[in-house]
Amino acid sequence: MKSIIFFIFSVCILTKTIAQDVNWRSMNDQSNHLASLYLGADFSSYYGVSYAYSIKNKYKPVFIGTELTLPFGKELIDDWRWNLNIQTELWHNDHLSLGTKLSFITRRYSSPMATLYNTAAAFSLNFGYLRPKVGVVLVAAYDKTMATHIEHHLLKEYYPQIRDGWYKASGGTFKFGVRGNWSYHSWSTFLTVGKAYAQNFKDNPTLPFFAELSVQKRFGK
Repeated sequence: MKSIIFFIFSVCILTKTIAQDVNWRSMNDQSNHLASLYLGADFSSYYGVSYAYSIKNKYKPVFIGTELTLPFGKELIDDWRWNLNIQTELWHNDHLSLGTKLSFITRRYSSPMATLYNTAAAFSLNFGYLRPKVGVVLVAAYDKTMATHIEHHLLKEYYPQIRDGWYKASGGTFKFGVRGNWSYHSWSTFLTVGKAYAQNFKDNPTLPFFAELSVQKRFGK
């Protein structure tokens, strides 16, 4: 029974942590808003939308954004992922760039076995070569589950003593990948591919690879 519960937790946490990409070298005074459409595969296939707004300051470029991700399929509201995030470029020298992103995540997973509501925090770093029109960066991300609420369904038939309610942190996921981008005027396209690992690097997902394609529009003041 513990293995079944662990599997449900794993399904809940193995969702995307990489979206709303930024090519910092293509930013200008007319790039205060970023709107993106994306699709990908990461345990399941998904699509989504994201938006970010630039906060002007004297020190570092900063974007505050939000993302909504849905799975492909008939029941759109069964599973979803929503987050708030902040990202900035920590350092750059000519065309080399180091950026970071911090996200607070809420997500829902529903199946005949149980319905889960999950909260998590994610942190990512990217380092690579960026020019105004092209770029390639290495990406490393960590997604840590903080708490999960479980409402059991089918599991109660086999394990009547199981309790609904909140469970403490159930694990985390590391992701490592590479992202390429191409920009033209106010549009950018990003392609990310990589591999996911469980927090202990032992209980890895059966399908550990992920990929994402996004199209982004930069606009306005």
